[in-house]
Amino acid sequence: MFAAFFSRYRLKRRARKAFFALAGTDKLIDFREWQAALGLKNPLVARRLFAAIDTDGSGYIDEDEYCEFVATLKDRHSPHRYQLLFDIYDLNDDGALNQKTMREVLAASLGEQSLQVSDDDLAELARCFLSAFPSQRRHTVNKAEFVAAIADFHNTDSLFERFAQTWIGGRADSSAPATQSAPELSIGPGRRLSHLLQMHGKTLFWASLYLLANGLLFAHAASEYAARGAGTAIQIARSAGACLNFNLALILLPICRSLWTWLRHTWVAHLLPIDSLIDMHRTVGYTIVLFTLVHLAAHTFNYWGEGLLTPDLLQDSAFATGAISLGLLALMLRGIAARHSRQRERFTSSHLLYAGFIIAILLHGPVFWAWLAVPAGLFFLDALYRAFIKTRRVEVLSVRPLADGVTAVRFAKPRDFRFFPGDYLRLRVPAISRWEWHPFTISAAPEAGYFDVHIRNNGDWSGALHNLSRKQDLQQQLENNGLRAQIDGPYGAPTSSIYRAPVAVMVAAGIGVTPFASALESLVMRHEAEDKNRPRQIVYFHWLNRSQRSYEWFQHLLANAETRLGDNFRLHIHLTSLSHNLTNIAMQIAADAFYRKHQRDPFTQLQAVTSPGRPDWQALFAGLAGKHAGQKVVVYYCGPVPLAKELQRHCRNFGFGFCRERFD
Repeated sequence: MFAAFFSRYRLKRRARKAFFALAGTDKLIDFREWQAALGLKNPLVARRLFAAIDTDGSGYIDEDEYCEFVATLKDRHSPHRYQLLFDIYDLNDDGALNQKTMREVLAASLGEQSLQVSDDDLAELARCFLSAFPSQRRHTVNKAEFVAAIADFHNTDSLFERFAQTWIGGRADSSAPATQSAPELSIGPGRRLSHLLQMHGKTLFWASLYLLANGLLFAHAASEYAARGAGTAIQIARSAGACLNFNLALILLPICRSLWTWLRHTWVAHLLPIDSLIDMHRTVGYTIVLFTLVHLAAHTFNYWGEGLLTPDLLQDSAFATGAISLGLLALMLRGIAARHSRQRERFTSSHLLYAGFIIAILLHGPVFWAWLAVPAGLFFLDALYRAFIKTRRVEVLSVRPLADGVTAVRFAKPRDFRFFPGDYLRLRVPAISRWEWHPFTISAAPEAGYFDVHIRNNGDWSGALHNLSRKQDLQQQLENNGLRAQIDGPYGAPTSSIYRAPVAVMVAAGIGVTPFASALESLVMRHEAEDKNRPRQIVYFHWLNRSQRSYEWFQHLLANAETRLGDNFRLHIHLTSLSHNLTNIAMQIAADAFYRKHQRDPFTQLQAVTSPGRPDWQALFAGLAGKHAGQKVVVYYCGPVPLAKELQRHCRNFGFGFCRERFD
């Protein structure tokens, strides 16, 4: 009893705080403030909700009315919030919901969510909504019938809970029935450690070997110079120099793209952490910076102690080459800061300074050439192979503008152009820029007679390409004059090994769908040719988008996969941009009833139901762990970094493999 009283007191205090933040100095909320707070463009829903809360009809919402409204939203055991919902939908105030009324309510809700359906589907949604309620009158539902049935619909309480948070702030109530999650630790510590070693054992082994090699080199050089009678500063400087020799040579190996693309599909891939090459390259780079600073600090201390910091030092060749290499390293570090910005050209061009940096180090370090010989030889051969074999001119067949600023480019496939699903290439279009190269995932199947890339408008180069796609006479120009592009690739990426996983979970955010589009198309094309008695791969595909129109990019492919792959393919569509207002409940009920009747989603026309918001990954992965116990489950992801970290944490908890698409 005391707990319930304290909970009501805390709720009212939070509601009062939210009210005063919204009401301002006059301590009243007028309709304009209310509509702005809701963030609604259509005044219909805002006005109906405002009228339902303004119980005294004064034209203002005061503190008591606001707190009563919040309490109504939060009270799951009272019919008052369902009565409030009915009053919002009852546009004619006649105590009944009919098809015309619900069509208007649903149209307003769809408009606020930036969703589009045909007029016929909108009318059918209204009919399906009414048919979901048991009623004594045909095509009409009264308040008693509505209130008696509304609580039984899926996700109703969850939608009320989310809407309530808009008005009191804070996190949603974890006790809401629709938001229950699985336990955080779903497997024991022993199995978690076993899965960790299985999935990351290669990386841990080679990382340990790398640290051991640096430690041994440092210790060996220190002991050698100590035996010669050198001081501590000289010992540290020479030891850091020995480690620099090793790392400056090693950093070339991860960027031998052709070599690693070939090795990715051989037995060597089971021994080397090929998916971690970018991390390795970055780690070695930062290690170079660390040992450079140690080397510089030790020599500076030694020169200062010996009194050698004089102008004559500028004439020393070792000092000059060291200063040049240090300056070039500083410029490269500055370019690295542009890696995630739109100044990617600065990032790329700054890396070209490594050639001058290597030359300076060769002149500076007398034995560096011995360390560099083998890695530089491999890098040189890889560069020659890329320049004369991997790089080629291709014909552009079509350039099409798609929804949400995406451009689809189709190329004629060269005779010897072979790739795996998920592979990527580097693209240069001279008509847009003579020098710029950009990496893109190939979004067509290897079995197709062409190959595609899908490019989101996210800068000057991609913007110019999207503008080109909208030229009315573009197709005629392509047929008459031809548009040529230059490609460098294909190159392997983590998704390239997706065919090896017995249970593959694909998670795509926005344009991150492209590597999975290639994998799905390949899977569909190979489906009929495979042995029917052979165990087939099970694929779960979760696609998160902010816009309904984004699903148009690969709608035909997804529909084909649903039909051809059957139970081996599970598609889940998540629309993350849905705002939380009380018309969502009507829209969700109507959409669920529509799906039960027609076996298709009204928004995407696919068999998969469109889910509002982001999925509960904890509960979702717990279900997969139970369903596929004893099977290897690997999650493949392409999208923003924050979601990657969240998915990786859940994969670690459930013992799933995790591969993130990266090709920068």
